[in-house]
Amino acid sequence: MAIPQKQIDGLTPAVRELFTYWDDFMHRKVHFNMADSKIHAAAHCERVLLYALMIGERIFGDDKDALTALAHAAVFHDTRRQDDYLDTGHGARAAVYYQDFCSKHPDMHCYPEAVYLMRYHDLDDKKGEQAIERDFGADAPRVLKLYRIFKDADALDRWRLGHNGLDPKYLRTEPAKGLVDYARHTVQATMDPTLLSSIERQVDATLPKNRN
Repeated sequence: MAIPQKQIDGLTPAVRELFTYWDDFMHRKVHFNMADSKIHAAAHCERVLLYALMIGERIFGDDKDALTALAHAAVFHDTRRQDDYLDTGHGARAAVYYQDFCSKHPDMHCYPEAVYLMRYHDLDDKKGEQAIERDFGADAPRVLKLYRIFKDADALDRWRLGHNGLDPKYLRTEPAKGLVDYARHTVQATMDPTLLSSIERQVDATLPKNRN
């Protein structure tokens, strides 16, 4: 676990329990194509897990299914990346890996909404929203909330890309907007400053600065 224990201790009991369980699960059982990546491997997913659960609790309260779906999306969403840059389609590959993982582990409930969250997280919001509205019927409003929460959780960790990594105006939910400084401090607490500077130099010319 890269998140400082003091920070974990400051979470609500429900978020702390879910974060601790799924973070441990990820490190023990989830395989990353690019496990050595400095920006898209387990450390990134751990922070996204944290933010997703914090935002999710503020919007869904004690809805454990909603929070668990967010946790599943967080720990699997970047597992099938093939490079550290745009790599459109890695969300779809991660969704396939997640579904296959669930089929091989009967004790692991597969959340259809988690499939869509990771399947469309690397695409324009409208594509994900249209797919959710098409396929979830009366449950679409709930899944749309989950989708926006997850996109924001992933976006909050753009601070790992440098000082200009995140433009808060692109965030979708009010709780996420309230976590902007928290997310920046979390990145600073979990990443070496030299590494951060190096990443900023490497990605500045290759990643769209305001892509959330």
